[in-house]
Amino acid sequence: MAQRNRGYIDVDSLQQELIAGGEIVERIASFYNVSLPALHQTQNETRMACIFACGKEQETGDRALSIKAKQDGAVFRCFQYGCTVRGNLLNLMYLMKHNSEPADGKLKGREFKEIASDLQALVAGRTPEPKAETPSTRQSPATESMDDESPLLNIPLKDSENERARELVNLDEQFITDVADMSPQAAAYVRKRPFMTSEFMEKFRCGYLPSNAKGLLRGHFVYGYPDADGKVLTWFGRNLNYEDQHKKWQLSGDSSKEPQKFKFVKGFHRGQELFGEPQFRELATPEQLQQIGIILVEGPNDVINLHTLGIPALAVCSNTVTETQTDKLASMANSIPGGHVSVMLDLDREGENGSKQTILELAKRCCVRLAWTTNLLDGQFRNRQPESVTAEDWDTMLLPALMHIS
Repeated sequence: MAQRNRGYIDVDSLQQELIAGGEIVERIASFYNVSLPALHQTQNETRMACIFACGKEQETGDRALSIKAKQDGAVFRCFQYGCTVRGNLLNLMYLMKHNSEPADGKLKGREFKEIASDLQALVAGRTPEPKAETPSTRQSPATESMDDESPLLNIPLKDSENERARELVNLDEQFITDVADMSPQAAAYVRKRPFMTSEFMEKFRCGYLPSNAKGLLRGHFVYGYPDADGKVLTWFGRNLNYEDQHKKWQLSGDSSKEPQKFKFVKGFHRGQELFGEPQFRELATPEQLQQIGIILVEGPNDVINLHTLGIPALAVCSNTVTETQTDKLASMANSIPGGHVSVMLDLDREGENGSKQTILELAKRCCVRLAWTTNLLDGQFRNRQPESVTAEDWDTMLLPALMHIS
């Protein structure tokens, strides 16, 4: 019987072992230290926004990339128009590592050996070899990297070189904050959120931008995104028809045109910022932060609701954190005696997956803990979001739980 080469790696067996262990996307991303966008998972498929630099001209929907695990391997494909990535598990690993496809789209020679070696290390639980530098950088809705020579920067609208952008500084002057004057969809959106009073809409510079207004965000519920000094960096809108559109999309089976919940202006790097910084700094006290930590949530409504309860919080506008956001949070936490970050992402599947990634990243830089879990108090908060937390929830259940952890 012919003997195998000393350096032979049984790639087929390793792939089957990796797939049998489950969570292949998360494990590959963790192995290469790649931050993932929201994951939408079924028994045999994982969906997410495409994070690869592969020819697409704009951000994809959050289910554009499909990864399917099969008994004999895994295959992935992006359904976004203009996106070209597809392949097997080894191709996926190569893309995660280099953010570019191999020459001719196939792994050969040295590239194949490199990824085969990584697969062996991944299955064995070892860390990867340092990867070679590549000219490309990863940019996606949930994860944006920075090039040392050309960092991604968000400039306040008032300082923009674009005259039209400067004209948007006071866009909130056109907002409607009285429910009686809103469209039926906008009024329903606000009424479902009792914390969204006119007072707090003005404080957070958000409100309904009527359909007869100018701009791409007309007809949306619009939020201002300020920097730490309160200067507006951009405006972003909540699609008020998202729920109905998403149901129709799911029934249609059209993977390439998934409706988006939020619309961000092109060119804004949300992964570089934390939403709610000015209000956080206004409300938070050192004693409070020592007690409950820096509460980290997903979206703007979570921040606003907690603020109405007297709880300072910051949002990543995603369910995962970027390196820049993590560095900012760690710097804030480490500047407080006994400081830490309390992760309070949504208690659904996507939020729990994001919490794992977020805690792992923060733990490298500062003290971190979970503010709540699906099992807390016999699952009373399962599938809840911070925007649904009431004063009674906080005072009688969540605060005592946080105090107990302390």
